[in-house]
Amino acid sequence: MERIWDQSYGTMVLRQIQADQPRRWEETGATHLRVSLPSEITHLLWMQEQGFQFVDRMLTVTIPLQRKTKDWSQWIRFPILLETNRKEEILALAERNFPFDRRFQVEVDYSNEVAKPILVKWIEAIPAYYVCFHQEKVVGFLALQEEKEANQAQIVLAAVEKRYQATGVALSLYAKAIQVGVERGYRAITGQISCWNTAVLNLYAYLGGVFSNPQDIYLKQRSRTRKEGENE
Repeated sequence: MERIWDQSYGTMVLRQIQADQPRRWEETGATHLRVSLPSEITHLLWMQEQGFQFVDRMLTVTIPLQRKTKDWSQWIRFPILLETNRKEEILALAERNFPFDRRFQVEVDYSNEVAKPILVKWIEAIPAYYVCFHQEKVVGFLALQEEKEANQAQIVLAAVEKRYQATGVALSLYAKAIQVGVERGYRAITGQISCWNTAVLNLYAYLGGVFSNPQDIYLKQRSRTRKEGENE
């Protein structure tokens, strides 16, 4: 199954592609291409020949909930509230925590100038966040997206202030997500995580997460702006 969609950020057009097999995709109208493919060496060689650069490997993680009988509230060590009006603080925290995140960094050599409008749209598109506080300060957040047809919820974005990463803030946020999932009768909490993000990989494993479906991410950078004569 293949899915292709364009996202515009001013003069930049990011073409997102999810596919099972590599091929020559139409590049007209796009300034950047981000392709997700199953992790296979033959795919890597083919994509490199087409001018793409391998930049990341993403894993799907699933935390089954049917057998989760723990009192997850005991794992929540900090106040956590569902907030809709803290997006400026959340954005500032996200900028500090995602300087190399390939969901937002679509330039091969990284560019915070290019990444910021992508991150801003992500933050704005999520209606509410579970926000963790320490002395009324936002020190972490987590966005949980319900997938009712699949009877599950997905952690789509989460971050913790660096100075609080060893204090249990992340565990509190993820335990809160599991608690919400259990209360709503979901079969699982899922997420997508870079294989290089060892801290969160270890956290998911600690919480009983099962990893699967490795997907390789490739980038191709054509231009920061549309070329003259290309379609809007």
